[in-house]
Amino acid sequence: MKSVRGIVAFLLLLLVVVVGISYIRISLRKAAAPPAPGRAPSLEAAPVRLYGLVEPLDREVFVGPQGARRVEQVLVHEGQDVSAGQVLCELEQAVERQLLEVATSKVKELEARLNLVLDELHRQLPLPADGPGEQRALQVDVLRVRELEGQLDLVLDDLQRIEPLSKTGAVAAVEHSQRSLAAELVRREIATATAQAVIQYSQKSLEAEALGRQIETARAEVELRRRELDTLSLRSPVQGRLYKFDVRLGEQLTPQDYQRIVIGRPEKQVRVFVESFWLDRVRVGQAFRVQDAETLRTVGSGRVVAVSDYVGARNFRSEDAFERLDTKYAQAVLHMEGAASVPLGKLVVCVREDQASPNEPPGSDE
Repeated sequence: MKSVRGIVAFLLLLLVVVVGISYIRISLRKAAAPPAPGRAPSLEAAPVRLYGLVEPLDREVFVGPQGARRVEQVLVHEGQDVSAGQVLCELEQAVERQLLEVATSKVKELEARLNLVLDELHRQLPLPADGPGEQRALQVDVLRVRELEGQLDLVLDDLQRIEPLSKTGAVAAVEHSQRSLAAELVRREIATATAQAVIQYSQKSLEAEALGRQIETARAEVELRRRELDTLSLRSPVQGRLYKFDVRLGEQLTPQDYQRIVIGRPEKQVRVFVESFWLDRVRVGQAFRVQDAETLRTVGSGRVVAVSDYVGARNFRSEDAFERLDTKYAQAVLHMEGAASVPLGKLVVCVREDQASPNEPPGSDE
């Protein structure tokens, strides 16, 4: 009986050894065999998931000063709807106001001088002339010429009266000569006064023309000063919503602070960055679900309205573990719906509507 039990135990032990050796050989054979090639992933089966940034429809507008100035008055507040040309804040402008007042005073002074000259030119009379042409001069100068002509008539009458007497010896020849010289002197005075009248009229005409040009220059300076003053009132270039207004009374604004005032339309869009291998699967008109990149909660939806014809680098990093720095991206624009509460610059994930989003938390469709 004992010999039978020993034989059975030996056979069982032998069986265990054989099975162990066979298992070891099979395991070593499998380990030594080359790995089977895996199946290549299919882009057609992969969901189209794109990262993008929220921005106002047709993009935002930045407002900044041309030079460093202090804020004197704040006229709006953040979140307010503004119209095109509305003043947002006023910068320090005391010097520019004084320059504008000086330029305006100069224009008024030149206009007053021009009015005086034109008034003199309007009071003109024709000069006595022997020729067929009529020449005009200032009233004062013409009256002076006429006065001298009256004196000449008196001298000529006196000369005509004593000329017969001088021939008979009743009047001395010296007196006749004096009357002749007096007549000649008055004639020369008349010629001189006439020439002076012509010159004075020409000078006044030239002075009026020069004053007119000076007034045009002064008015141009006034317009320049007014525009310089207007640049110190920061205005909204478009109608929209004041998304950001980080301006306080008394602080100094510089041209580098242009991102402190941001204006855009109330409607929003997503600027999506499309990897180059997704370009043939993103087309105009496709619908996408927009999710928060951090919580994957749905924040809205949108449709593609434009896809760029160029590729380039992206200006932000996402939490995607498979993201590569050397990937080239095109840009697409999605017009969003129902995303009024999403802040600008928010990183979002856009998933095509015809594909499921397995990572989205339940109850995110609101």
